[in-house]
Amino acid sequence: MIEVKLFASLRTAAGEKRYYSEASTVKELLREASKRYGDEFAAKLKIATILVNGKNIAHLRWKRTRLKDGDIVSLFPPLAGG
Repeated sequence: MIEVKLFASLRTAAGEKRYYSEASTVKELLREASKRYGDEFAAKLKIATILVNGKNIAHLRWKRTRLKDGDIVSLFPPLAGG
């Protein structure tokens, strides 16, 4: 089972802070989350930062990143600060 943690506006849009998935790839997980939480959530996912087990996978072929039992995927919307 994959633990998916949601942060900030993604958490608000979903109405929960985590859920569990059996997706085998990040691409599959993102499709599943979009379907589960709707259009507003899906729009935010397009520009989200994705971490798998604490590692930012933006520079990798993230859509093909394989997931395995026990992985933790963290989804963050774009963050700004000063």
